Amino acid sequence: MESNDFTKCCQAVEEGAEIYVENLGTHERGRIVFCTGTEFDVRVGGKRQHWGPEGCEEVSSCSESPHKNI
Repeated sequence: MESNDFTKCCQAVEEGAEIYVENLGTHERGRIVFCTGTEFDVRVGGKRQHWGPEGCEEVSSCSESPHKNI
C-alpha cells in the first residue's frame, strides 16, 4: 500500500469507517482498529496485530469506505 493510501485509510478509520485490509504475506484479513504513525493496528480473529502498510492491501469489499471518493 502506498503512503498516501495509508494516510487515507487512517483518516477514514478516525472518522468512524470500518476499513478491512489483507496482509499480503499471510493472506489474513482484518479490520483496522487504529493507526500508529507507521502501522495499522488490525483485529484478526479476535486478536490484535500490527501490520505495516507496505505489506497490506485494502480489501475490495469495503468500497463504501469514505476515502474511496477522495
